[in-house]
Amino acid sequence: MDHSIAQTFRCNSPNSCRALVGYTTVNNTNLGAILRLFNASFPSLLGANGLPPSTPSSFAVPAQQVIRIPIECACFNGTGTSNGGPTYRVQPGDGLFHIAAEVFSRLVLFPEIAAANNISDPNLIEVGQVLRIPLPCSCDEVGGQGVVHYAHVVKPNSTLPEIAREFGVDEQTLGQINGITAQNQLIAEQPIDVPLRACNSSVRSDSLDYPLLAANGTYVSTANSCVRCTCDAANNWTLHCQPSQTIRPSRWATCPSMQCEAFQGPGLDLFSQRCLETRFELGLSIHLGLALFPSDTVNATN
Repeated sequence: MDHSIAQTFRCNSPNSCRALVGYTTVNNTNLGAILRLFNASFPSLLGANGLPPSTPSSFAVPAQQVIRIPIECACFNGTGTSNGGPTYRVQPGDGLFHIAAEVFSRLVLFPEIAAANNISDPNLIEVGQVLRIPLPCSCDEVGGQGVVHYAHVVKPNSTLPEIAREFGVDEQTLGQINGITAQNQLIAEQPIDVPLRACNSSVRSDSLDYPLLAANGTYVSTANSCVRCTCDAANNWTLHCQPSQTIRPSRWATCPSMQCEAFQGPGLDLFSQRCLETRFELGLSIHLGLALFPSDTVNATN
């Protein structure tokens, strides 16, 4: 197996986005340790794995369990990579190959870590040195539709049809976005770009939350964690949004009130059944006003 040639994640979108990578735990661990390794947001980590918001960071995760890690992705020169992180501090006995293959579970190859950190000799790294780990990702639409790109590490003896069936994606599309035309081009123990179908929203393109997408069985937080939007394929692939009832918003002292735009004057609660039904009848989007960034909207019903 060639440990120096990576499967390229094509990425040409002008916008950054949220993507996912599939991390396989090496030993028994917990969510807190995984959170620290990837410098991830804990609510985002819970949402990406469909875990209840009340789940503690001490939640046990067994060895060889795949955990989906949310990352911020950006495109550069046609390739997608994690934007700004995670970072890793070199420990005694570490080598770049060990860091790539064992610590980060083959999500990245050691030459990619070397290139991202301007390391000319991969054998010369220092204890305490902080390395940027360039995780693979993409923000591109697929077939004109927004998707959540997921970096899935290929298991030995896997086939493209098996991967397509596992994630519910079209085999031809999966091959095309990864430049794979024959089974022998599928490289075991390296990540492949899987475009997960997503529930969409109408968040404006100039919003910090754009594009607000969530894969089936997951949820995302928005409006400084005041709103939680869940994706369920059974709900016609439409985000279902409701107040998160968070105690501590990420950037506000308290979450603002949310009123229904379908009524003049004092409105009903944004997520009340009457508001949703009236909004649907009038063909309106639900405006979260101050609850999102100015002028942002989310479709809570199609």
